[in-house]
Amino acid sequence: MYSQGDVLWIDLNPTKGNEEGKKRPCIVVSNNHYQDFFNTVIVIPISSSEKYRKEKRYTKSMFFVPIATKHFEGTALLQHLRTIDPHIRAQKSPIDHLDKITMSKITNVVKHFW
Repeated sequence: MYSQGDVLWIDLNPTKGNEEGKKRPCIVVSNNHYQDFFNTVIVIPISSSEKYRKEKRYTKSMFFVPIATKHFEGTALLQHLRTIDPHIRAQKSPIDHLDKITMSKITNVVKHFW
């Protein structure tokens, strides 16, 4: 079972259209109740592209949250929220866990999607 805030390596392929693909770190944003009921998790991919950290249109937008941990640096792409089966797409163990402040920034934006 994964916890909200865990960072997992996820293979997001195959994709269609503008969906984020490749194998990349993703943040678990769903809670344990969701996971228990559906056997899936909702994740947000993290991009290592520098454009998200440098270009003003991204740095000023609430949809792009900078992420920095001891294992990687990147940007959470909140608009690419996605449900996955972690038993098929995820590496077994989390590679990291985000701090409460960063998770609060992410969940405060994501809750406005519905």
